[in-house]
Amino acid sequence: MNQVASAQLTPSQRRLLTRLLAEQELAPPPAWVADQLTADVLAELERRLPTHLIPRQFAVLPAFPLTANGKVDTTALPDPAPAQAGGHAPPRTDLERDVLAVFREVLNRPDLGIHDDFFLMGGDSLLATELGAKLRERLGVTLPVALMFSSPTAAGLAAGVALARRAAPAPMPSADVPAEQFDLSAFEADDTELEQSTDLLRADVNLAADIQVPPGAGATPPGQWRAVFLTGATGFFGSHLLAELLATTDLTVHCLVRADSPDAALERLRAAQQRFCPGAVWDQGRVRAHCGDLTAPRFGLGEAGFAALAAGVDATFHAGATVNFAYSYATLKPSNVDACADLFRLAVRGHLKPVHFVSTIHLFSSSRLLGRAHIPETEDIDALPTVTGGYAQSRWVAEGLARQASGRGIPVTIYRPSIIGGHTRTGVSNENDALCRLFRGCVQLGMAPSIRSGLNIVSADYAAAGLVRLALDEASQGRTYHLVNPESSGLNDLFGQLRAYGYPLATTDYADWQARIEAAGPENSLYTLLPLIAHLSVAEATGLRPPHFGGAQATAQLAPQGLTCPPMNADLVRLYLDGMVGSGFLPSPAGLAR
Repeated sequence: MNQVASAQLTPSQRRLLTRLLAEQELAPPPAWVADQLTADVLAELERRLPTHLIPRQFAVLPAFPLTANGKVDTTALPDPAPAQAGGHAPPRTDLERDVLAVFREVLNRPDLGIHDDFFLMGGDSLLATELGAKLRERLGVTLPVALMFSSPTAAGLAAGVALARRAAPAPMPSADVPAEQFDLSAFEADDTELEQSTDLLRADVNLAADIQVPPGAGATPPGQWRAVFLTGATGFFGSHLLAELLATTDLTVHCLVRADSPDAALERLRAAQQRFCPGAVWDQGRVRAHCGDLTAPRFGLGEAGFAALAAGVDATFHAGATVNFAYSYATLKPSNVDACADLFRLAVRGHLKPVHFVSTIHLFSSSRLLGRAHIPETEDIDALPTVTGGYAQSRWVAEGLARQASGRGIPVTIYRPSIIGGHTRTGVSNENDALCRLFRGCVQLGMAPSIRSGLNIVSADYAAAGLVRLALDEASQGRTYHLVNPESSGLNDLFGQLRAYGYPLATTDYADWQARIEAAGPENSLYTLLPLIAHLSVAEATGLRPPHFGGAQATAQLAPQGLTCPPMNADLVRLYLDGMVGSGFLPSPAGLAR
């Protein structure tokens, strides 16, 4: 890539569009070049830039158009195809109609529906500010920009406005009523998309009727497996699963990868291994790359390719998902929920195949669970009254589909890791996860809160090794396992480790810390998580602790094999921080003013 240029092609929308030059070629680059380059550049931008500066759309060009003087002709740059909307659902209430009208005006998209994601449709933080101003003018309600990141749909924001109006003691605003009476900047939207009632999610727990186990079908025992199918292999945890399968088994691993050719897909897998699992075994002879997409019908493989994959593997490891705590349920649904249908279709096509399903402990994020002492692996998640955050909601629905599949005779084993930390040997971490963003956000502020809560952090190598060992043990099939640390890490202790590493962090209370993040704006790594941070303040205000996550079933199987979760001690935290400084994710403490 020789140059990167930005141009405002549509002033009414003021989108930040990045043009990427793949190579000095005259012909358009293959689709896989565009996909891979876009993914690589986006990953690097997410590490280095604040949210509001990250482009939302990309166009890969063989060359930039030039003027007669040899300069880039920005007026001749083509518009990338706009993102596709998610169904164009019409408004159901007058309030949704008013909010949707503002969405359409700000984005200049008359085709939007109430469930279309503001940011996927071309919005950015500047346009979100404009959206908030126009909503204030039309509805007399002040919405925080950060709320857009957790409920970025017309339906979600309309729900927040409706709740604020119900809670407000004053009458509905008129032209002469100050909008400040309806300021939602400190509003905790329990009834919006942030904390959602499971009753409202239950309609999506509906596995397609055609997914049925053939009469008399039985799954191949793990000891007789020859090949397995792995999704999410280019992600952080999926990369560790691939590394573990290659290092500890002789299985052939089939991986689904977004690319235009098997060679390009293999290169993406190899690059992910080098980035996330440096030094790991790479046996290319046992890796089969399939070009496809979780969100496409039959994973984008076509009927023949889907059938061939089903015939060629003995089990599925499903680690593919979009993990983003700032995204809404509607945004995450295609990859995290809808893809489950073809996952279980693959399991019953031809011979029966067990499914090893990676979920998350964050299912239990509801404020209704505060004060409860213990949540075992056998907890009935169907009985949960609410689930907090789009990611956890998508996993709750997906687990519901997995339970329905199990009820139809598909062998399904569910794994719920907690926060997945870095590798205990290399120190390489997932720098897009909550722990890393917490560290960087506090370093950026130069401040951390005094807080009673803690985080349960499990190392990536332990979680991957534990999952693979459980999957290969026939006696372990069909259960749910919590891959967790037996001891949670106190946040005050983690902040103390940051200070011991050399970062000058002052101490403040939770409310002031939250306010400082909001004042810092999108430049702070924690800004997009403000709605979730506000929600979690309930624990601090009440003094109620989150529950301990029990992992007795996993421990009973793994401890006799000598596999235990390493403690999150000072040495391990220091190793993780070394990795973050080495990658440029965190500044060196030596370069900060004391």
